[in-house]
Amino acid sequence: MTTKATEDHQIVPPAENILAVDHVSSILQNSIQNIESTNKEHDVSKTIYEAIDLLHNLKNQASSFCLDQSTNDVPDQNDVNVCEKNIAINHTKNSGRDNSPESAPLQLLACAAISAVDSLDDLVQNVNQSRKRARTSSSGKTKTSSVRTSSGYAWKALESVVSSTFQADSSKFLDENDAGASKSKEISRALASLAVGLVLSIDSTDTSTTRMVASAVLPSDQMHASKPGKKRKKKKVSKKMTSDDRNSEDAVKTQRIIHSMARDVVVGLLCLAVDTTNQSAQDKESEQPKKHSSVDLQIVSKLESGFSVGDLGRKLNIRKEDKELAKAVANVVDCVLVRSSTSDDAMDDYGNCDGGEVISKDSVAPTFSLVANTRPWDYVQVEKLVRCAAEMDLWYSAELLCDAAIASSSPQGAETEALLTDSLVTSPPQDSIGHLAAGAIIDITFDYRQYRRADGFASKYYSFGGPERYAEARFLHACDTITKVLKRKQVQIIDKQIDRVDVMVARVSKDLISTSNNDGGQRQFHGEDIAIETMSENIRQFTLRRLRATNLHAAAARSAKLWGMQYDHDPMHMAQELEERKRLYIQWNDEGCPGNSSGSKEALPVPELISEPAELLKQFCVLENHVDRTVGFDCEWHDSINYVALLQLSTITVSLLLDIPALTATKEGCDALRTTVGKLFSRSTDVKHVIGFGCKDDIKRLRACPCVTAAHWFPQNEKCTFEDLRVLIPEVTPQIGGKGGLKYFGLSRACEVFLGKQLDKAEQCSDWLARPLSPEQLEYAALDAWSCAAILAKVLKGGEQV
Repeated sequence: MTTKATEDHQIVPPAENILAVDHVSSILQNSIQNIESTNKEHDVSKTIYEAIDLLHNLKNQASSFCLDQSTNDVPDQNDVNVCEKNIAINHTKNSGRDNSPESAPLQLLACAAISAVDSLDDLVQNVNQSRKRARTSSSGKTKTSSVRTSSGYAWKALESVVSSTFQADSSKFLDENDAGASKSKEISRALASLAVGLVLSIDSTDTSTTRMVASAVLPSDQMHASKPGKKRKKKKVSKKMTSDDRNSEDAVKTQRIIHSMARDVVVGLLCLAVDTTNQSAQDKESEQPKKHSSVDLQIVSKLESGFSVGDLGRKLNIRKEDKELAKAVANVVDCVLVRSSTSDDAMDDYGNCDGGEVISKDSVAPTFSLVANTRPWDYVQVEKLVRCAAEMDLWYSAELLCDAAIASSSPQGAETEALLTDSLVTSPPQDSIGHLAAGAIIDITFDYRQYRRADGFASKYYSFGGPERYAEARFLHACDTITKVLKRKQVQIIDKQIDRVDVMVARVSKDLISTSNNDGGQRQFHGEDIAIETMSENIRQFTLRRLRATNLHAAAARSAKLWGMQYDHDPMHMAQELEERKRLYIQWNDEGCPGNSSGSKEALPVPELISEPAELLKQFCVLENHVDRTVGFDCEWHDSINYVALLQLSTITVSLLLDIPALTATKEGCDALRTTVGKLFSRSTDVKHVIGFGCKDDIKRLRACPCVTAAHWFPQNEKCTFEDLRVLIPEVTPQIGGKGGLKYFGLSRACEVFLGKQLDKAEQCSDWLARPLSPEQLEYAALDAWSCAAILAKVLKGGEQV
C-alpha cells in the first residue's frame, strides 16, 4: 500500500542511481534497526518521514533559488517564511500516513537525498555559469580570478538554501505541548544530513562541487549553515521544557540516538570503501569494466568529524571500546596504504609510503584523519602511520596522529596540552603510543634535515620525544640558521640563536639529572651523539668557524670577546685548531680512508665534482668494477629545492661526486645518469651492496630530480633496490650501542663505533648549491658515502673496530 505521503515524495531514481539507492538504503537500514532495538520508545518511522520532508523541501528551495540572491550573505526573510510554509503543508498532508512496510521509507529517503543532491549540484553549476557569463560579457574575456569569484557566489547560494531549509522553525506545525518536538526535529535533521552525506560519499563525479555541497550540508566544528547559530533568533521555550533535569536527560538521549545513527553510517561507508577497493583491484587484474560504486573518503571523514563519531563515542562509552569501528578504520588503512611484503625497509610495513604503488593524497589524508579521531591503536601501528604521513609531506596529518596518540596516553579526563607540559617524572611510561608517535615524527624530520620543523616538534612533544631529541633539534636548528643568516651577512641574528641553545642546555641538563635514577641513566639520541653539556661551547665554536669562513673577522672577534673565548686568525693558531679536529674526526688521508688507501704518506686528492657526462661514464667504470662490490651513497641538497644538489658514490677506495643539477640539464647528462646511477640502483651491475644511511628521503629526492628525457634516469617504485645501514646495524649487531643497538644513532656515532672516529658534520648545513664547492665540502661529501661502505664491511665481519 502506498501512502499519501509516499505519493507526495515519490521519486523514481534513474537507472544509474539504482545502485546508489541500494547502498544508501542498506546502510541506513542498519542504523535504523539499531535505534529500534535500543530506543523502543522512539518513533523511527516518524523521524524518517520528517527527514524526507526536509530533503524534499531542500530540493524545492535549490530548484527555485533566484541567482541574484547568491550575492547576499543570508536569505531574505520572505524566503524563510516560504520554506516554513512548505514544511507545514507537507506535514499536514502526511499526518495520516500509513507506515506499512510496503512504502519502503528508507528507499524513499535515499531517493529524496539523491534528488536533493542533484538539485544542489545544479544550483552550483548554474551560479558558476551565470557568473562566468556575466564576467565575459562585461570584460570580453574570462579571467582566472572570475572563476574563483564564481565559486564564492556558489558557496553563498548553497549556504542560503541549506540555512533556510535546516533552520526553519518546524515547531509551528508541531504540538506545542509535545515535549519531544525539539528532540524529534533534531534527530530528523541529523538523519537528513546523514542521507545526503551517504549520497555524496558514493560515486561523486565532480569532487570539487560534491565537497562544497558536503561542507554546506554536513555539520562541522565551526558555525555552519545546517546548525542553529547567531543568524537564528532565539525562540521561547515553555517552562516545562526548561527543567534542567529534563533537558539533561533528553539531550543525552538525543545525543546517543544521533551518534548511533552517524556511527553506523560511518562504519557502513568504511566497509563499502574496502569492498569497492578490493573489487577495483580484481577488475584491474581481469581487465573488466567498472561495475560498482566508489567511496569518497574525504566526505566520510567529514561525516565522522562533523558528528564527532570517535570523540563522542569515547565520551558516551568511557570504558567500552568500539571494536567494530576500530577494525573498519584499520581495514581502510590497509586498503589505502597497501602493505608490502617485499619492502627493503624493515621499519616500514606500508609499502606505498616509500615510493611503491602511487596513491592519492585525497584518500590518504582523510584516512589519517579517521585514524586520529577514532584511535584504533590495537589494530594499527601509529609510529609507522606517522612516518608514512610525513614521507608523503602530510605533516598536518602526522601531527594530528601524534596529538591523538598522546591524548590516548593520558589519564582519563586529563587535558592533552597539560600533559605535554608535564615534567618528565610524571609523564606516561616510555613505551606508550604517545612516546612512539612523538619519537617517529621528530626522527623523520632529522632524516629529512628539516631542523626548524624538528625543533618545533621536539619542543611541542618534549615530555614524549625526550630531552635528547629536543637538545639535538635545537642545536642543529641553530647551526642551520646561523649558516643561512651569515650567507646574508645578518650577523645580528646570531646572538638570539646562541641564547636559545643556552636556555635549552640549562633545561635539559636539569631534567636529565632529575630523571637519571628513573631510566637507569640510559640516554637515547636520534642522530649525532653530541654531548649536551658541551653544546653551548660547540655552537660558539661553530659560529666562529662560520664567521672566519665568510671573512667576517671583526664580527668573530666581537663575539669571541663577548663569550670569553679566544679568536685569532693567526696561521699558527688555525693550524693548532686544525690538528685538534684531525685528532677527533675522520680525515680524508687517515689510514684506510680513500686519501690514503695505498698506505703512503702522500695523501691522494679529494675527488672533484663531476659535471660532464663523458667524465661520469669514465669514472663509473672504475667504481662498478671494484673488487669489494659494495657502493655507499649519500645525497646533499638545499632547502630551496626538493631534489638532490649532490650525489656521492663511494667504494672503500674510490669516491665519485656527481653534480646533479649540471648533469640533468642536458639529454646527454640524463642518458649518462641512466647508464650509471640508474643501473646501479636497479641492480643491473655486478655491485652486490648499494648501501646508504637513513636514506629514504635521499631516494625520494633522487626520484624528484629534473630530467629532460621521456624516461627518468633514476629507477622508480619497486624497480629501485638499496639497503639502509641504520636498519641493518641493529639486526646484525644488536649487542652494540645498548638497548636497541644503533637504531636511533646517526652516521657520526656509527663511525665512532665501527671506524674509531666520529664523522665531522660541520659542513652538513652548508650551501650545497654553491659552485664551486669548498674543499671542506668536497671532503665531507666523499667521506659521507665512503663511511657507509666502510661500516658495512665491518658489520658483515662481526662489528670489530679498526
